[in-house]
Amino acid sequence: MLSLLNIGLVLLWWARWARPSAKEWAMAMVVCLTFPAQLIYANAVMSELLLQTTLLVMLLAALLYIRRSRTSYAAGVVVALVVALLIKPVFYPLAFAMGGVGAVLAWRRRKPGLAVLGVVPAVVVGLYMGWNEQRTGFFHFSSITDINLLHYNAAGVVRQVQGAEAEEKWVAGVLREANAQRDFASRQRVIQLRAKAVLWAHPVVYARQHALGMATFFVDPGRFDLSQFLQLAPPAGGGLLAQVRNGGLWRAIAGLPVGLLSWLGLIFLANAGRVWLAWQGFRRLGRTAPVWRYGRWVALALLLYVAGLTGPLGAARFLVPVWPPLLALALAGLPRRVIGLGGEGGANA
Repeated sequence: MLSLLNIGLVLLWWARWARPSAKEWAMAMVVCLTFPAQLIYANAVMSELLLQTTLLVMLLAALLYIRRSRTSYAAGVVVALVVALLIKPVFYPLAFAMGGVGAVLAWRRRKPGLAVLGVVPAVVVGLYMGWNEQRTGFFHFSSITDINLLHYNAAGVVRQVQGAEAEEKWVAGVLREANAQRDFASRQRVIQLRAKAVLWAHPVVYARQHALGMATFFVDPGRFDLSQFLQLAPPAGGGLLAQVRNGGLWRAIAGLPVGLLSWLGLIFLANAGRVWLAWQGFRRLGRTAPVWRYGRWVALALLLYVAGLTGPLGAARFLVPVWPPLLALALAGLPRRVIGLGGEGGANA
């Protein structure tokens, strides 16, 4: 139901904005149905769809604030952000950016209440970190940050530089040292120290790895998702992204069943096409009503924020929460009659 609600709201916006023909509706259905991760995770007891709905509410509240400048809509953005960061830790850094946005809006609009609203997410983050410190002795928001730092960010660099065997030995060594510490706080500090040392030692390698993950975030066909959904055996050597880092991409692709490989190829092309359409939609929305001119930047910022914070972990599953803004931009970029670009459709939608 959440999945249908989220996609339906985006289609409703597009229909009011573009007033599409039957042919354009058919193209929109193709755009929607060629992202199987949306359909797969609608059947999974996970947080992806709940977070997707929360972020869509945040985006809609932001658009309404841009259009009507009511403090209640700004409060809606803040509440949705608080819910989002409590669902997924990836959103807690955004809490501090919201404080800066609130301060700028308060100064521009002469409304001090906006500055107060802007710091609410940061206060929630601080209180949650303090609660974690009481329970563990370590002032932190979520241990998943250090898990990713060790097992994916730094370990990926070691694998690229020294190979898979060296990666396993290095991770095992860091964990032995960390687990020998007297408490949880000391353990996490060891992990952070060792992992950051690797990243600082090989900044170019990590930057390349991070960029690859961000690109994968947008175009990954979701081999893992489809394999799990269809109950297929996992490939030897790990996922495709891991094998890219090992230089074994073509070997991994050659080992896939022909049927699955065909589907993955089509989905990859659809994903790449959606990114191109989203760019066209971003440009097209720049020539419409002010709410969409500014709103497109909000959508783009949300997409790039999640892609940037996900980094080397980029995969189809992590795109699911921010799928609606990407879908909206792609729908706006579909080839169509020139209706509403400068007037009726863009202004009244």
